[in-house]
Amino acid sequence: MTWLGFSGALIGALTLAVACSSDDDKDPVQCKPTPAFDLTVRAVAGSVPADTLIHVKYGGGNETYKVNSGNPDEKVVLCENLEDDAGAVSAIHCKVWTQSTATVTVTTASFPTVKHDYDAETDGDGCFKTKPIEIVLGDQDAGT
Repeated sequence: MTWLGFSGALIGALTLAVACSSDDDKDPVQCKPTPAFDLTVRAVAGSVPADTLIHVKYGGGNETYKVNSGNPDEKVVLCENLEDDAGAVSAIHCKVWTQSTATVTVTTASFPTVKHDYDAETDGDGCFKTKPIEIVLGDQDAGT
């Protein structure tokens, strides 16, 4: 992820931050900018295949992260490859800065496609909180 991409995403996230309020007549609560999803993709055994694509569809558009080349147009899906000591990609970690439902599709020639819809969650004040998601390629129950 480039600094320009990160700073652009941070500015976008700050723009998405809204003043939240509870149902009573209290003063509004200021919500901290937070990603809706903390996504990790890994393989059940071994490294993540080099042809792996993570496609995220959300209310404002679509973004795709490619393990072998990244996401040059990142706006709300900010990913990085996590490497083991040998330099192989052991996992992909993404922060997804959308504040709505997101459809995550992970494809690779080595494993069946994994596709799930995830809903953003809020706390008691109506502020968005980060939902952890782990997708394990090659696991029948992937996407929990």
